[in-house]
Amino acid sequence: MMSSAADFIKANIGYFGYSSKQDLIENLYLSSLIDSYTRIAHTITTENEIRDRFMADLYQTPSKLKDWLDQRLMYLDWENWKFTPELKLARADISFKISGCEFIIECKRLKYADNLYFEEGLSRFIKHHYAKGDEFAGMIGFVINDRDDDILKGLKAKVKNHDHLSTPFSTGTFAGLPASFQSSHTRTDSTTIHVYHLLFSFAAMAETQAEQAE
Repeated sequence: MMSSAADFIKANIGYFGYSSKQDLIENLYLSSLIDSYTRIAHTITTENEIRDRFMADLYQTPSKLKDWLDQRLMYLDWENWKFTPELKLARADISFKISGCEFIIECKRLKYADNLYFEEGLSRFIKHHYAKGDEFAGMIGFVINDRDDDILKGLKAKVKNHDHLSTPFSTGTFAGLPASFQSSHTRTDSTTIHVYHLLFSFAAMAETQAEQAE
């Protein structure tokens, strides 16, 4: 019999061969998304259509993750509705789940270091609209121009204005993707949320668009 919820979660994570939530998130969830990016189209479209390319690819491409999804040992959802603390409905873009542990990702399409990335993205984790009870969450920026470096620098500067904490996590780096950073934040109940920020470029034009531009 498990002595605590933490023991139950640790046992579940251990079943999949990972040592911690962070290990599972970085070396399965995030690495699967990064691998998926190498396979999907990089043409510009809407935020939801870009996200759906990742989802379709992860469900169709053979992998450890797909095996566990097929066996219903692990779940991957999108358009995942949640109740906020005010009992209003909010829609999470991507959700990876096993029993006792959920990793939610909010996606934003970016032309620059848009404040909406924070106001309608990161703040939802800080205010407990998403990921209540979880220590980790993710933000993905779909960059639709060639300003990846400027956008990354801008987001890293602006994130410090949002209940930012200096922690080993926030001062660390995620080796899986150069266009990324990490941040920690104080939530409205004084707990801490650790957030991975990943940028993927979708600046390619479709062939018909390219032909028209010539």
